[in-house]
Amino acid sequence: MPPSLIEAIQAFILACTIRQLRGQGAEHSSMLVHVTRFNLVQQHVHGQVRDYVMHLKQRLRRRIDHESVLSELRSLWNRDFLSTSDSVEKQTSESPHRTVTDWLEIEQALPDLLEQLDVRMINGTAKDALDYADSATGLKVIAIGGDKLARGLTLEGLCVSYFQKKKKMYDTLMQMGHWFG
Repeated sequence: MPPSLIEAIQAFILACTIRQLRGQGAEHSSMLVHVTRFNLVQQHVHGQVRDYVMHLKQRLRRRIDHESVLSELRSLWNRDFLSTSDSVEKQTSESPHRTVTDWLEIEQALPDLLEQLDVRMINGTAKDALDYADSATGLKVIAIGGDKLARGLTLEGLCVSYFQKKKKMYDTLMQMGHWFG
């Protein structure tokens, strides 16, 4: 997997964990991954992402060789989440939700959050579905797909979008940027 996809998955995991710690654990959280419209490639990406998430779950749950995972997540937390949160707080006059700044609190919540995380392939041939209504505890899902996912489906609690498009497809990227804000 490209490093940018790994970082996007890590950002999603952190966002879900923070939402959980802020008392929003029963809310849905989604990540969209759209790298191609071809179903066979989507299957390959789905397998890679599923294996990566399973690897993270095992390492953090068993606490075997987990230090490097925690180090990567903490680095992302420090360089992106904290600075962005500080910037938003300075620009808004509203009182923010309970700010999670204690890394140890996040670290302790990560294994349980990862157990809730699901990776699904959503396209015309996939058997997976996004059953938000059936999830009373808040669905935490990484949805991998193509045009069906990017153009015809609402992802509840969308936290992270990962798109890979060729430069000549800039008009499509701009349109998708308008849809997702």
